[in-house]
This record gives sequence, structure tokens and C-alpha cells, in this order.
Amino acid sequence: MKYILGILFSAWICSVQAQDFSFGKIKNSDFNIESELLNSSPEAVVLKEYGYANVELSPIRDKGFEIEYYYHVALKVLTKEGYDEGDFSIPLYIDNNSRETLVDIKGVTYNLEGDQLMKTSLEKENVITEKTSSTLNIVKVAFPQVKEGAIIELRYKTKSPFLFNLNKWEFQSDIPKLKSQFVTRIPEICTYQVNLRGGMPVTNREVENYNTELVSEVGEVRGDKTTYTMENIPAFVSEDYMTASKNFMSILSFELSRFSIPFGVTKSFSMTWDDVQKSLVDNESFGGQLKRKNQLREFIDPVIGNDDDAYSKANKIYKYIRQQVKWNKKHGVFADVGIKKALETRTGNSADINLALVNALNYAGISADAIILSTRDNGYPGLYTPGITDFNHVVARARIGDTDYFLDASTPYEPFGNLPLKCINYQGRNIPLTGNSDWVPLVANLVSSRRVIFNGELDEEGTLRGELALYSGGYNASNKRTEFEGYNSVEEYFENFAKKNTHFFLSNSTVGNRENETLLLEEKMEIEIVDFASAGNGSLQIQPIILGAHTKNPFNLEERSYPVDMAAKTQENYSITIKLPEGYVWTKEGLQDKISLALPERSARYIYSAKQEDDMLFVETTTQINKSIFLPEEYFNLKEFYNRLIQTEKNTIELKR
Repeated sequence: MKYILGILFSAWICSVQAQDFSFGKIKNSDFNIESELLNSSPEAVVLKEYGYANVELSPIRDKGFEIEYYYHVALKVLTKEGYDEGDFSIPLYIDNNSRETLVDIKGVTYNLEGDQLMKTSLEKENVITEKTSSTLNIVKVAFPQVKEGAIIELRYKTKSPFLFNLNKWEFQSDIPKLKSQFVTRIPEICTYQVNLRGGMPVTNREVENYNTELVSEVGEVRGDKTTYTMENIPAFVSEDYMTASKNFMSILSFELSRFSIPFGVTKSFSMTWDDVQKSLVDNESFGGQLKRKNQLREFIDPVIGNDDDAYSKANKIYKYIRQQVKWNKKHGVFADVGIKKALETRTGNSADINLALVNALNYAGISADAIILSTRDNGYPGLYTPGITDFNHVVARARIGDTDYFLDASTPYEPFGNLPLKCINYQGRNIPLTGNSDWVPLVANLVSSRRVIFNGELDEEGTLRGELALYSGGYNASNKRTEFEGYNSVEEYFENFAKKNTHFFLSNSTVGNRENETLLLEEKMEIEIVDFASAGNGSLQIQPIILGAHTKNPFNLEERSYPVDMAAKTQENYSITIKLPEGYVWTKEGLQDKISLALPERSARYIYSAKQEDDMLFVETTTQINKSIFLPEEYFNLKEFYNRLIQTEKNTIELKR
């Protein structure tokens, strides 16, 4: 590509770091930090962070434009848990003969010993490049002499020929930052869409013209220098029941939409969803796997036989693909080895498996298409602009009659028509070979359920004996069945169960329905718990919830700015029957015999009941979470619900003769 541009002179490069802080100027006074951000006792804190991204014409002839990216940070390690902040990863992307390069790196660890400032420089052995795939190298940096109280300073620069890959700037991370600043210098030949996600606005944004020192046939090329500043940035605190942190952190991102040289090349990079669909359908590793409808005939014909019922055929195909091809633990939108080879070698990535499923269903006369999505740990897809890079997984959707069934054959224990929890992430995108592409809600069809039943007898010495049965359904059953895969035998599983529950003595332990995901998974065992009851002053005191009592609130923040996303509804039931020692009765002191808790619209419910009939004590609890997502304004009520639930289950029942 010939550019009708020239560089007048390059003195402007010297001004690039005008807003940067000087490297190596750490002083003893920098070790004394005063900030309200430290009140939360973080593991480390960023003192100063600065970066820039410049789009510029390469000084190497005919190389074209490139992005120079610069990053400089000084942070202080506050605790031993913060040692990991001394490890950095720098991704460098590769595309055929084009690649990103690390052109400069420098680092120092500072430790204050008494009044003496000790410096340890980053050496070559601290910087290692790993090739993780054909398209990505990662430079891993490990700082030496990282101790509590140390200050780490890192500076590096990269060059990239990929104008579409202007680096994101993460204002917010898992540690607080006193100040973070990012500068872009972009000539008018490039147009980027800029998006700031997260709940924190920039403290200051300044835009000014700068001299690009570029000239075209129609005159000088203008450019915009934009400075983004954010100060006193609190750490992003992750909590249970959420999707990827990056969905909610304050992150600045850039998407190249247009590249235009005066009287020269003009190229639009803005994509529509129609463009995304066409790109995927035309790609051999996606659409190419679906267009050849007969390529799996030799595998599928014996499976479906003469069965004319569409639902039955779809079930057989789903089970066959799931059992035939083992997932290699790699997500992907594009097939890695190809669907036919995946069936032959019996291994493949998620696209190999689920594109094979789509192909096989269509071959059998069942209308099916592919749904691309982003897994829960990968972030929400397509929030700002159409594109493929946000997606990392593909599943199948089969239409039988008027019903759509979502299928993921890369997971071995999900019932037909149910997606695994990792896929329940807002929405996916339908990519048919023909027709319209659209958004598809990703919802959980099953309730994650657990039922615990105990029948036993308590003696006067406080020992409890009886039979414990656990029944798991829905996602709880899927997780349990997957957990069994990590053990060599059922015996080993129960050995580990006993290690986790050290107060139990187990015998006659069995598992039922392990391979049949359409039935409840059953675990049965005989147990003995010595000192289950505390004896004293002629009474026995017990906490009747034998297994799985709620003891820790999963919600501990003062306030939460992002939703509670449980992915699926849940239900837990406990039924405990205990024969009491002769002559003992429940005094009913200190605990009501029935407690009921509920959130508005019964979005969450908890019921506790206890009663004695003759010499039998009956305790039952029910916990229901009746919706999967709670908004930030509902957080306090949900937190208080769990506080009261936990307090109820901590209470003791006193038995007296």
C-alpha cells in the first residue's frame, strides 16, 4: 500500500512524555502514603500510572502506520498478599508476517531499609516471552526482591502494526490507584469509537490539536491529542454471584471505525451485525463446517436409524456427539481441527463439538443453527459495537415443533435443552447460514436444587447415628457429576467428603444415578457424629442442621454497584428426623418453632420449622431464591435476608429430661 504522506520532521516525539513522571525518582517520602483509599486495607496501591497510544507513520519505509504504546507505573506493595502485583503480563499479537514488538522495558524494585533506599533492577532473567498460540506471545515480567512495603516501578513500550488494536486503558483494577492518566494522539486519517464502561467517570478529559508533522498532497494532517485523567480510584471489589469483573470496572476502549488518507486509501472498519454474520458464514472454520451437510453421514446414520420422531433423533444425536468427542478445555468460535476430524480423533474445542452438533442435526432434518456467545468469565459480548472478538464460545439451537432447545455438547452432564451455567451470560448471537442474525437471551431452564434428608437417633452421651441422603438436581447435579470426574473412584470421593466433614464417621456410602442426568443424583451414607450434642446441667444442646448449614454471608459489601447474578434459581430443602433419648423434651427456650423470611415479591424465601412429637424431633428448612438477578438497589435487603437466615440456623435447641 502506497501512502501519499510524508514526515516533515520527528522532533514531536520528544514531547510525547511531557505529562509522564520521571523514571527512577522514587524518594524516601514516597513510602509514606496518606489516602482514604487505604482505609479498606488493600494489598497494594498504585501511586502513579501514565500511558499513551500514538498512531504514527513508521520511520521504516513502506511499513505504513503503527501504534506506539507506552506504559509507566509506580505502585507500593502493602501486604504479603500483594506480592503478585510484582508480576506483569504484556500480550503481543501476531498475524502472519505482522507482529507486535516490545521495543523497550525497564523496571526497579525499591525497598526502604532504615533510611537507606535499596534498588534492585529488572534483569533479563526476570523477563520471559512465552508463545501461547500461533497468534499470541505473552511477555511475563517478575520483579525481584518484592517485599512488604516495596515500591515497584515499571516502564515499557510496544509497537503494533494493527491499527484496530489500540490498547484498552484500565483505570480501575483490584487495587486502588491515586492517579491514572492516559493520552491518545490520533491523526485525522483515523477515526476511533471511544467507550468508557464501568460506573466511574473520568475526573478530567482534555482535547487539543497537536502537530502530527505529517503532510499530504492537500497540506498538513491535523490530529487530536486527548488526555483522560482519573484520580482517587477505589479498588474494584469482586464478590460472589457476579459475571466477569471487567463488565463493571472502569475501562476505556477504542474501536477503529475508519481509515482515510486524503486522495488515497479509504477503508471503513465499522461493522454491522450483518457483516459479522457474513464473515462467520464465509469462514471455513465456521460456516464451512456447516455448509457440507453430508460430511458426518457415516457417523450419524447409525445413530438415528429409522427413528422418525424429531425429538428422539435430536436426543440421540446430542448424546452421541457429547460422548464421542471429548472437550479439550478450549473455548472457541472457530473450529480448531474441523468437525469431521474431531469425531475421528474424539477430541476438539467447543466449536469443533457444537458445530458438529449443528451440522448433524440439520443432516437429520432438524432445523438447527449456531449461537455464538461469551462465557460468564469472559465478559458481556457486543455491548458497544458489532464484532467477533468479544465472543469465545458457540452452542447449538434446535427447533422442534414450536420449541427451541439450546444445546452444548462440550459439557457431559447437562440434560437435553439446557445450557451449562458458564453460558448463562445475558445474550448470544444467532448466526444462521441464511436469514437474519439476531440476539438470543441466554437463560437457565433448570433450578439448582438440593434436598438433604436425615433419619437417626441421639443417645444420652450426645452421639448421633443415622442415615443421611443427599439429592441433587439441576445445576447442582451437573456440578456434582462433574466433581466426580476428578476422583478415581466413589470411595475416593467419600474419603475426601469425610476429610471436609471431620466430625463425621461414614459407612455404607453409595451414589445413584451418576450417569443419568435426567434423574436426581443420589448420595446415601450412614453417619455417626460424636459430641453432636453438648451435655451439661441435665440438658443436651444441639444445632440440628447436620450438613450444609449457612454459616457465612456471601454478601459483605456496604453497597454493591453491580448486580447479583446467580445465573439460575435455587432451592434447598432440609428434613431432619431425630429420635431423642428417653425422657428428653425440647424446652422451646431461645428459638421459635417456626420462622419465615421473605423478600418483596417473594424473590427469596426462607422457612424454618421445628416440632417434637412424642420422642421424635422434626426440623425442616426451605430456602428459595426465586429469581436469578438482583439489582444493586436490592442488595441491602438480600444481604439482610442472609444475615437473618444464618442467625436462625446458628440457634440451638435445648433438650431437658
